[in-house]
Amino acid sequence: MKHKGSISLETDRLILRKLKEDDAEEVYKNWTSDDNVSKYMRWNTHKSIEETKCWLREEEKNCKEKNYYTWGIVLKETEELIGSISAIYRNEEERYEIGYGISKKYWNNGYTTESLKKVMDYLINDIGIKKFVCKHAKLNPASGAVMRKVGFKYIKDDYYESFDKTKKYESKIYYLDID
Repeated sequence: MKHKGSISLETDRLILRKLKEDDAEEVYKNWTSDDNVSKYMRWNTHKSIEETKCWLREEEKNCKEKNYYTWGIVLKETEELIGSISAIYRNEEERYEIGYGISKKYWNNGYTTESLKKVMDYLINDIGIKKFVCKHAKLNPASGAVMRKVGFKYIKDDYYESFDKTKKYESKIYYLDID
């Protein structure tokens, strides 16, 4: 593998770029403060911009690690930051776990699928990653549709917990293996 970090990527409609603490106000307003977005996430809804700033500082720090990739999703047309997408190596699964979240205002426009396709192309063809996992809550089938559009295959039912262990979700697990 050739680690290049979370370099800027571009699609027809989007720019994928590193997140930074200066993004906190827009990130908080657009998705981290929204209970609809966080409903099935491992993280809880942010209650303040300071909480979002803390998360963004962690993302900036984590991006320096070789097994951690994360991007903000920006609409080219308006330059609005509308979500994030990441790939993080999970030792227990020996795979990169893909995660994403997007502002409810932009659901059902294909932005998440477009972002995921671009990130997967980069991780597979430029970095050389071969094994991936995605998980979604059973009550959030739209997330599974995004995974399948990019080639992920259903493996099994399972569950996952929020980071603080206060929420537990029945889930579907998907893999993508590159030969």
